[in-house]
Amino acid sequence: MENKNEKVEKFIRIGELAKKTRVTPRTIKHYEDKGLLKPFKKTQGGFRLYQNDKVKLVERIRQLKKAGFSLREVKEMEEINGIVEENIFEKVDDNELNKMIKFLQSQLIKTEERLNETIKVKKGLEKIIEFLKKQKRT
Repeated sequence: MENKNEKVEKFIRIGELAKKTRVTPRTIKHYEDKGLLKPFKKTQGGFRLYQNDKVKLVERIRQLKKAGFSLREVKEMEEINGIVEENIFEKVDDNELNKMIKFLQSQLIKTEERLNETIKVKKGLEKIIEFLKKQKRT
């Protein structure tokens, strides 16, 4: 029989989740407020406890944010991802599937546009660096 301490060890607190994912506890709370993340439970003392798999979720949210997606877009992508991971397509009709496909296609187009802009910026920086290197006297 497990004691209470053993059960708590299966979860991580907000500070540990923040540290593992390189965000602040405030960011974790913000993700909660936006409906992207939910603690598994709270202790009697009010501490939030998260399952270890939330580390991957927070990292994925960070990655998508860094790629330029809004939290609203991230939330929608995570909802679709949940349906795919849990293989619960029987709960989704064709109309909803079409909406998901259309949304993801639009996100793909936005990603390609941002990537093309980033490549242009990279090429511009490379040209400036090469120009500056040629200006050196030694």
